[in-house]
Amino acid sequence: MKIHSVLSEHVQAAGRLDCWYFVSPANAALASIDKAKSQGMTSVVLGGPEGVAKVWAPARFKRAYAAHGEPSAPYLRPYDVFNYFPEPADWLSTLRTDDLATYQLRRGMIIQTCSGRNLGPAVMVDNYLARFLLSHDMIRVEIEDKRLRHYVLAFLNSQAGRRMLRRDKTGSVIDHISEGHLAKLEILLLESQRVEQIADAITKAVDLREKARLALNTAVTGYEQALPAIKRPKPLRCGWTVSSEALEGRLDSAFYDPLVSTVRRHLTRLGGKRVSEVARVLKPAGRYKTCYVDRDNGRPLLSGAQLLQTTVINLQFMAPGVFNDITAYEVHAGWIAYPADGRAEEELGTPVFITEDRAGWLASGHVGRVIPKPGVDAGWLFLALKTSHAQMQLKARASGSVVDSTFPNDMEEVILPPQLDIDGTKVIQLWDDFREAQALEEQASAMVDDALLHFALQ
Repeated sequence: MKIHSVLSEHVQAAGRLDCWYFVSPANAALASIDKAKSQGMTSVVLGGPEGVAKVWAPARFKRAYAAHGEPSAPYLRPYDVFNYFPEPADWLSTLRTDDLATYQLRRGMIIQTCSGRNLGPAVMVDNYLARFLLSHDMIRVEIEDKRLRHYVLAFLNSQAGRRMLRRDKTGSVIDHISEGHLAKLEILLLESQRVEQIADAITKAVDLREKARLALNTAVTGYEQALPAIKRPKPLRCGWTVSSEALEGRLDSAFYDPLVSTVRRHLTRLGGKRVSEVARVLKPAGRYKTCYVDRDNGRPLLSGAQLLQTTVINLQFMAPGVFNDITAYEVHAGWIAYPADGRAEEELGTPVFITEDRAGWLASGHVGRVIPKPGVDAGWLFLALKTSHAQMQLKARASGSVVDSTFPNDMEEVILPPQLDIDGTKVIQLWDDFREAQALEEQASAMVDDALLHFALQ
């Protein structure tokens, strides 16, 4: 047991009794800011009457899901915004959703998670994210000055910024912060040249990621438009019949969806190939002894959800000795990985291209690997797997009750669209842009931490 003494006047001033608040690592960051101010540096409060930003969150709202054919808008769950390529979790009715405009994201807005175990990081809304609605579960931060806005994002995502934010968390099971907590956050303003350098790095990162998302969306959409349209001849509610002779050891209806069979026939006629013809598919065992260690003594391990995130939330490090053959869990640059287990109607099967920054990382047994065979265009293979034509085939083969699962042979049986005129090198470049954007954001936040550490050591 750790014991720490706190002056009663400090307890009265804080108005709380939870020990975390008084022993938080944020105290060191706050002490560094005080030292910096004693040496002539200035700070600003994020929100409130004297703040530099408008800090707010929309009210809770009743989700009115759009019916077929009804005017609708795409909706994201809070943690979807951290993905490389966020996709709608649902579609909300624009006619039956009250105060719709307050949930619409806008370019330049900073959004900060306010519930959960991680309470971060913050994200800048780009033109791609601005297409979506987002609930009250993320706090909005709006700053008119572009230079200050980008600097604040780097500060919020620094280790010091996150510790200061988490110091004010409340809750028993689920941690929570309010817009009032975020508004009180003190932002240290470094020297002008350093602020400019940090803001410039964030600006480049936001622009790179935005262009990559928009270009990738255009590439997938254009590819799908060149393929046979996915359209049911009659409404799904009409159902279909299957001969007993056609049953393949399964009784779930999705596996026998005639639309999937139709898509497979169309792709085969166009010259499409099975995944097994162009790649190897691997999925290591999903059960192993878990032994998480610190960064210096372990290997980064991606879960299925983390695989999709450009900013990995709560990355864990696994002791290498846990695995009998650790190479079976590695992923390498040029591979394509996907969540092989999950929910078929959500992110199961969503492909991600592995770039150099994650080469040699580990991925759990819930992650499938698609390894292009020699001479196969890896960029095209990613794009082909991303099309709705391929995704619907894999999702139809998933099995399970609460959690859906797929196996290597399920992915191997997917028939891919023909390559047509796809230039895979352009697709790979978009993934390199994602990698560079992430590196720039991390460098910017590291500059903030380095500056605070400098003051702490004085």
